[in-house]
Amino acid sequence: MRRGRRAALAAWLVLTIAAPQGAALAQTVDELYEFGVKARQAQHFEEAADLFRRALALRPDNADALVQLGFAELGRNNLPAAREAFSKALSLAPTYRDASFGMAEVEFRSGNPDAALPLAEEVSRAEPGNADASTLVANIRKAQRAGSSKAKPATARKIPRPPRPDPVAGLMEEGRRSRAAGQLPEAENAYRRALRLAPKNTDILVAIGLVAGSQQKFDHAGQFFDQALAIRPRLRGARLGKVRLAIWQGDVPRARAMIDDVLGTAPDNVEAMALDARISLLEQDYTRAEQSFQRVLAVDSHNAEALVGIGDLRRARGDDFAAREAYRQALAIEPGSADIVQRLAAPPPRKWRLDLGSEVSDLTEGLGDWTDSSVGLAYQLTSQTTISSHTRMATRYGRTDVQIDGRIDQAFSPTVSAYVLAAATPDADFLARYSIGAGASWQIMAPAKALGPFSLNIDARYDNFVTAEVTTISPWVQAYVLDGRLGLSARWVHPADDIGTRADGYVLRADLAVTPAVNVFGGYADAPEISDGTLVPTRTVFGGISWDATDPLTLRGSLAHEQRPTFDRTIFGLGLTTRF
Repeated sequence: MRRGRRAALAAWLVLTIAAPQGAALAQTVDELYEFGVKARQAQHFEEAADLFRRALALRPDNADALVQLGFAELGRNNLPAAREAFSKALSLAPTYRDASFGMAEVEFRSGNPDAALPLAEEVSRAEPGNADASTLVANIRKAQRAGSSKAKPATARKIPRPPRPDPVAGLMEEGRRSRAAGQLPEAENAYRRALRLAPKNTDILVAIGLVAGSQQKFDHAGQFFDQALAIRPRLRGARLGKVRLAIWQGDVPRARAMIDDVLGTAPDNVEAMALDARISLLEQDYTRAEQSFQRVLAVDSHNAEALVGIGDLRRARGDDFAAREAYRQALAIEPGSADIVQRLAAPPPRKWRLDLGSEVSDLTEGLGDWTDSSVGLAYQLTSQTTISSHTRMATRYGRTDVQIDGRIDQAFSPTVSAYVLAAATPDADFLARYSIGAGASWQIMAPAKALGPFSLNIDARYDNFVTAEVTTISPWVQAYVLDGRLGLSARWVHPADDIGTRADGYVLRADLAVTPAVNVFGGYADAPEISDGTLVPTRTVFGGISWDATDPLTLRGSLAHEQRPTFDRTIFGLGLTTRF
């Protein structure tokens, strides 16, 4: 392994005079190679593999970098990746002894001593002074003799066993396989056992953080990433782990700031580019997301994460067929991935939504009943834009009005959305002859720990009645707690008519997810109602329930009681929503 030793000596000479952040600033192939060798010798195998892959992205035919990548992957006990790297090196340089030695190591560790021995012997014959090759040949032969002596009597001479594999590397490989299969608790257990053997191993700390975050143990994940950074402050794996943590928590602005910081020092890092694409997808910047995913695939055409991202991008654009093709390509690379299987199992998105609702109101003072029914149809043009229309038929004291409205909802980003609407009532008696309205929502706080997202909202509406004009402004806030299961909102209602009459009120509401399929709500309002163009002081207690009976079908029921100056009103409501 003379070439490896010469490279190690060169790397040591460079690093002794380099700045502390030299590896992060390395840009040329030679710099990346030298720092990669240093990282591998320090047993920082994840960082070493990353540096060698960056070097290969600039010069794919660099046999030296391929060999060093193979040894870094051996250090991580990632035998398939090591085999691929050594095979590529041998295809470029068939007589490269270090590559043959590495392939012999791969075969030996894979339990193929018969395939490993010729490779190791070839290196040993070509380099008689290579102690590593001689030792490997001796170990392989001992393993072969041990295997052939199993049938001999117990009195036979004891044959030395091959050296035991590194338990830390074995546990890391066990954790990697469990994680790839979606067995996250088992993966975390394997990594924790490895951490007990090597408590300062930053690769293990990062791996546990990723598994903990995947199980939504966000506090624990952050602690493991911070521990790794305390040992090595600029460790890229931990920094990228914190980016993933911000994504999992829905904090897209924080994720963007952190990934831009990483890309500032490592613009060609494959994992960073993939995360940049993922964040762009969340920001709904589909052009940038596609460019970043394609950059990843240009470097590593077998990058399953990028292929999954391409699939998510196509699905967000509404092309489910093309999305599934990308998912199938990713699954061919990672056959046991539960995440990819779940995406393929998801039904095609349902772009249409039908809403049916009906209310019956019982009035006191012998005033009879009111009815209010509606039919609504919505269509999702894109993942950001939805158009809808509703038809409402209401009866009051023997009179009937039919109102038709149209609405457009637009999401400008994951945190900002808005809508506009217009409505008209031909030959109106008591409903508004026409109405226009708009509203906006801004999520100012992403989910954090037990506290869910917090948003600021505002609605504005103008109603033109036969006898009056009313403008209503209604700002409100909404917050979620208990990991998003409980939503609380408070709304201020401020209507004013065209003759100067003004009123103020409020609405308080709570929504609770009792189970994933059952939600209940309740609240209290002391706010004016607009009745036939008149502002009527009203106090209301209300509540209801919704049940996702099947994936496309939701059933709803509600009950409310109003107190008005001249009568009380009890409202019974039923409805359903179906998606197709």
